[in-house]
Amino acid sequence: MRILIVFLLITTAAFAAPKHKRDGSNLPTKEKEFASQLSIQKRKIFCGRFNYEQRQMAIKYTRGRGMDQCFTPDEAVRKVMEETGMSLAGKGRYEE
Repeated sequence: MRILIVFLLITTAAFAAPKHKRDGSNLPTKEKEFASQLSIQKRKIFCGRFNYEQRQMAIKYTRGRGMDQCFTPDEAVRKVMEETGMSLAGKGRYEE
């Protein structure tokens, strides 16, 4: 029985999604700094679901280069999601 419990614990840990992907610890310094300004929900999207180009677009939108307005980090992530056709599943929910 003990062997079965140990086996289950090991396999559960091995197949669990790595947390570092959602918290941004795997990102370069510039992207980590940006992620630290985001709400929890947007940070999970930025760190876990965005690819490199999407992250760069979001950072660019907060600087306002070539545009009339600057976005907050959360607004920039939302704009990239809209432009790239990413699902806004949490749209109707309370956003932090």
